[in-house]
Amino acid sequence: MMLSYKDIINKIDQLEEANILLSALDFNVFSILGKKSLSAKRVAILTKTKLEGMEILLNALTAMGVLNKNKNKNKNTFRNTPVTYKYFCKSSPNFRIGTVMLMLDSRGEYENFSKIIKKGRNCKEFESEEDPKFRNLFTYAMHERSELSADKVADAVSQKKVGKLLDLGCGPGSYTAAILKKDKTATATLMDREAAIKVARKICKTQSVYNRLHFVSGDLFDNEFGEDYDTVLLSNIIHIYNARENKTIFKKINKALKKGGRFVLYDLFLNNSKTEPYDAALFAITMLLYTKTGKSYAFGEVDSLLRNVGFARIKKKKIGDGSSIIEAIKI
Repeated sequence: MMLSYKDIINKIDQLEEANILLSALDFNVFSILGKKSLSAKRVAILTKTKLEGMEILLNALTAMGVLNKNKNKNKNTFRNTPVTYKYFCKSSPNFRIGTVMLMLDSRGEYENFSKIIKKGRNCKEFESEEDPKFRNLFTYAMHERSELSADKVADAVSQKKVGKLLDLGCGPGSYTAAILKKDKTATATLMDREAAIKVARKICKTQSVYNRLHFVSGDLFDNEFGEDYDTVLLSNIIHIYNARENKTIFKKINKALKKGGRFVLYDLFLNNSKTEPYDAALFAITMLLYTKTGKSYAFGEVDSLLRNVGFARIKKKKIGDGSSIIEAIKI
């Protein structure tokens, strides 16, 4: 695919639209509107902003199709669309709290991009203790995103008997819950940091598979994984770490599996040229900006790591949007 001059300009111009939407989220415009129709003046008062700027913002949001504007002789008012109310209003039961947090957090994502390319990553930025509040919201964001692919992942994994499953770095546990709905005889242990496990318990408690789940707070490097598992799932984890760190995790997973057990990785994997799929190639930039050592891995790199620690019969299956499953067997 080759972009034309116009395509390139259009891509850059999308920064304007992104920043308009992020400003609306930053000022809680969708939550303030709720199910009401409000004037620009009223929204400005409630957001503690200037009328001139807020009115221009609301008009731009209307032009983009994310708000509706009621026009009459006496007063113009603005209201949410069904979509903005459902997903971006705090009073909605479908409010995407984690996704909103991640989008706002990414606003300054590219401020240091050129600096990192020129001088490398600043590893000291990643040495402080993780904020439990961030982990809580991040876990909700992962649940909200996983809803788009959980059934596809579950279909792929449940093609074979799952048995005793270990989900490492489980986050919200969404993939495992979907897998257990497909395989009615499977049981699972979900392991992650304490803040993530609290969210996983809350999310999974409403699921029919809850009584087949066991929750464990732990760290991938500091804690043992147990043993005699039929299947181990590692989803969206290896892109956080370098090859040496992933090799350590893979060795521990090999030890935790029965002979002939399955190791299932789900992630954004590159082809060996590292230019496709599109989503995986761009995701490598996100890992450069947000992790100490992470990256998008090519299939060949993962294949080599797996064979090095005692796995074989390695297969890859595309799931969609740049994501794939890699399955390996303990020999």
